[in-house]
Amino acid sequence: MRIVSAAVAALVLVGATQSSEPSRTPEAQAKFDKYLGGRVAGEMRKCVKTEILTNPIAIDDNTLVFRDGPRVWRNDLKATLQCGRIGKQSFIHTESAAGRICSGEQLEFTDADFTGACVLGDFVRYDKAK
Repeated sequence: MRIVSAAVAALVLVGATQSSEPSRTPEAQAKFDKYLGGRVAGEMRKCVKTEILTNPIAIDDNTLVFRDGPRVWRNDLKATLQCGRIGKQSFIHTESAAGRICSGEQLEFTDADFTGACVLGDFVRYDKAK
């Protein structure tokens, strides 16, 4: 995990940036529409409860969404190392304190045959349109 941490830190240091709306493959756009279509962006938070991390959905290498009951939280990552491969079977590790995860913190995950890491951005809440 330390190698992954160093790799993600290197991504941040070299200035990994993203546009306000990254271009997506047709498959990623379909996934994005599936989880966020018909929803309206609401409040933005720097931190959310760690409980939402139990339902990660990778849209692509730049965007994760987390289901939280009727809400969905979107996170545009600041840096990524195979984050597009995160899934329900992934074991997620954070070093967050006080039961919350915040923008700028690192999320590491392992699956059967790979390891990855992400540096989280702000969390944007999406609710169903009324």
